Amino acid sequence: MNQNIVFLDQVELTPVSREALEGVGTVRTVPVTAQGDLLAAVRDADAIMYQLFPHQITRPVLELCRRLKVIGRIGIGMDQVDLRAAAARGVTVVNAAGTQAAAVADHAMALILCLARNVVTSHTALLAGDRRPPWEYMGCELDGKNLGIIGFGAVGRRLAQRALAFGMSVHAHDPYVPGASIEQSGALPRSLPGLLAGSDFISIHVPLTDDTRHLIGADQLAAMRSTAYVVNTARGPIIDEQALVRALREGVIAGAGLDVFEEEPLAAESRLLEFDQVVLTPHIGGWAAEAQTRTQESVAKDVARVLRGETPVSPVSGGARPAAGTTPPVTVTRPGPRERLSEPPTILAYVEWDETGLAHPSDTHPFGTVPALRRMIETEGPITADRAYRLYVRGSGSTRVTKLARRKLDVALKRLLDQNQVQIDELGTDPENHTQRVLRVPGTSAVSVREIGSRDLYEVPLNEVAALIEQRLDRYPKASHDQLMRYVLNTYGWRRLTDKARSYLTAAIRLMYGD
Repeated sequence: MNQNIVFLDQVELTPVSREALEGVGTVRTVPVTAQGDLLAAVRDADAIMYQLFPHQITRPVLELCRRLKVIGRIGIGMDQVDLRAAAARGVTVVNAAGTQAAAVADHAMALILCLARNVVTSHTALLAGDRRPPWEYMGCELDGKNLGIIGFGAVGRRLAQRALAFGMSVHAHDPYVPGASIEQSGALPRSLPGLLAGSDFISIHVPLTDDTRHLIGADQLAAMRSTAYVVNTARGPIIDEQALVRALREGVIAGAGLDVFEEEPLAAESRLLEFDQVVLTPHIGGWAAEAQTRTQESVAKDVARVLRGETPVSPVSGGARPAAGTTPPVTVTRPGPRERLSEPPTILAYVEWDETGLAHPSDTHPFGTVPALRRMIETEGPITADRAYRLYVRGSGSTRVTKLARRKLDVALKRLLDQNQVQIDELGTDPENHTQRVLRVPGTSAVSVREIGSRDLYEVPLNEVAALIEQRLDRYPKASHDQLMRYVLNTYGWRRLTDKARSYLTAAIRLMYGD
């Protein structure tokens, strides 16, 4: 198929993105510098993509697009697209929800730290030759302070993880998230007035909608403690900037950390530049290299899916959006009886499940473990404890299983075992990892086990491997050939898919299908 994919600004594509898009069409870049030039650029497009395009994709433009099927925003916010008009025209809109969550949470935490310890003020003074004594830059510890998070979606939850690690008490307001879910993440649910009145730092993580525009105005700022700071890495107009300037000038609050503004770029004459107690950055929250690669490739793959007539992973709903920074809960459904197919079709690779939060608890911090660990085991099927721990911690925004995280996960696993919500098959003893355990839901088929390190994969009977693959396909009927192989390797604790292993596992798959 040769469809027309139009970029509205210059984007350097990664090899993965380029391969995904060029597999379904021709990629063209038509930089649009004025709103009046937009229609000519997109009239015959099958797909529109943009990253920093500054103009509006309006209803009149959409109504005159003859072939448009999908709009892909290489980012998160969708302020520039008329979503209702797109839905009415049958145009799918995709973004990359969740792919920048860790980066933005990092940046919000960085602003909080800068405000707490006067990092920017003291740095600027040193550069200017000012050698005032250190006590003139007296800051405060974060340990024991209250952080209020407005909007408990992907970014808000990750910020909670970071704040809890600093010893802060986390409070959250989000009318679209059940209180029990907030509590599972280690935070306490609060009303907005209660959060404003009780927080030392407040961080905003909601989308910009009619309901959230100037959500924080003069009345809300007046309700905050005089020693409190407000941080905004979401959208500038969520805070009434004039009211914020007055509050800073009059000492109503102690300061602010802002990555976003009512008008961007920030004007050189902005009164926000007058205050030492304000830390400003130019909307860089999501601009971490890893996050940008993840974002671009996620959107490119989704655009390609839509152009192939498939369902995207990260669609954006049309019409009114909720006023809180939430993503809808994922419902995991179990497939019915599986038809015998000559070839197993494909599903998303696990790395892409990570982006949607489907297969692991990306919405919980590492110490709110029990419900999320149970869900992972239910979703994944038989899985080694070591692998479950690695996936859990990665999904919680970290990179390695620390001793503390392992202890917490062990406690959660014991609780699941005591409640008969998980069954453990022993894999034997290994000098490095001690007892290896396969976790599964009670009542499911047992996994035959081998001692890791002293036995070869190829000593596992072929029919045993075939049975394990059968279990996996009952859970994920569209698993690909390679995904099934890697699943078997992960279950038994082997780490590499060698050519020899590939041949052996292919034989097991053929045995299943009667080849």
